[in-house]
Amino acid sequence: MELNQIRYFLNLADTLNFTEAAMRSGVSQPTLTRAIQRLEQELGGTLVYRDGKDSRLTALGRDIRSEFAAIAEGEQRVRALSLNRVRGRRETLTLGVVTTIAPALITGFVTHALRQLPMLELVLEPVTRDEAIERLLSGRIDGCFSSDAMDASAKIATIEMFRERLLLAMAQGHPLASQPMVSLADLSEQPYLDRLHCEFRTRVNDHLRARAIIMIPRLRSEREDLIQQAVAEGAGVCMLPERSAIVAGLTLRPVETLDLSRTIAFQSISGSGTAATLRQLRTLVERYAWS
Repeated sequence: MELNQIRYFLNLADTLNFTEAAMRSGVSQPTLTRAIQRLEQELGGTLVYRDGKDSRLTALGRDIRSEFAAIAEGEQRVRALSLNRVRGRRETLTLGVVTTIAPALITGFVTHALRQLPMLELVLEPVTRDEAIERLLSGRIDGCFSSDAMDASAKIATIEMFRERLLLAMAQGHPLASQPMVSLADLSEQPYLDRLHCEFRTRVNDHLRARAIIMIPRLRSEREDLIQQAVAEGAGVCMLPERSAIVAGLTLRPVETLDLSRTIAFQSISGSGTAATLRQLRTLVERYAWS
């Protein structure tokens, strides 16, 4: 069994498409197909069902996928340690993080990435969603953790990480916290605190206005921590993505008829010309258990 076979299989498991897996692997499709066939012979079982254009992993393929991923990541770490020792240098990537994404959603992955890529050094910069694409295209950042990412260019590769609903945040012990869902009538009576960088602001206001509800904010700020702390201390309520609480003492509840969510994604410049370290980071993003 060769490491190339393992990498080919992992690319095929990710794409379930022989042509795309061959392109990712930098080989021809016949070469990749033969490598997978040799791997199946060595393991004594079929790894991939091939039904015309429809390919899917067999039970054996699913079982060995995580083991092969561990082998591939181990090889990356060995190469990184060797490179770091021999050349005495680190690879630096500058990543943007949209300011409305809670730190805990990103730092767990960052810790994982630094562990998997010992030669990696990361610089994290706060950005707004609207700034992300321009900074990527201009080369000011290498990648970005964005919300409801905009595909403004064919040069941008987007990896969707997870989705989160928009809920109403209130202090623990708030009278509405005992309800499984907040009615629009109850919402309209609450002191409202406005997160100025919230991507949902226009949609929420339009939704409420269409139902003759106008929320007049008692407090406005671009500071996520300030607004959330004020909510936790009982100054009012705010709309907040369900996984984005950064202070203690908050309770989140859905609002009737208000069904909004956002997608958190990683974006970077696509193509084989990107730095090897960035390609490795993208692979880690794809395989990370964001749930």
